[in-house]
Amino acid sequence: GTRVEIALQRRRVGESDSALLTVRDHGPGVPEGELPHLFRPFYRVADARERQTGGVGVGLAIAHRAVSLHGGTVAASNAHGGGLLVEISLPLAGYPA
Repeated sequence: GTRVEIALQRRRVGESDSALLTVRDHGPGVPEGELPHLFRPFYRVADARERQTGGVGVGLAIAHRAVSLHGGTVAASNAHGGGLLVEISLPLAGYPA
């Protein structure tokens, strides 16, 4: 029930170009101690473990695996002012073999 912001930008680090996709919501965020676990298969934050909330905890794990296979990174943090911020960085050229 909150606004979700999505942004895409091109970044240059050294001689490499990458795409940075950011997704931010304006909900309550995630307890700091649970952030490192968000990308584990079947992991759900304690507040979201009821059946009514939907999901089984595989979406972020699938996203993490897909991004990794393309040579990218994905990270989650609590945004300043509240909400969760997920950043996905993907190389624009030179995928690993």
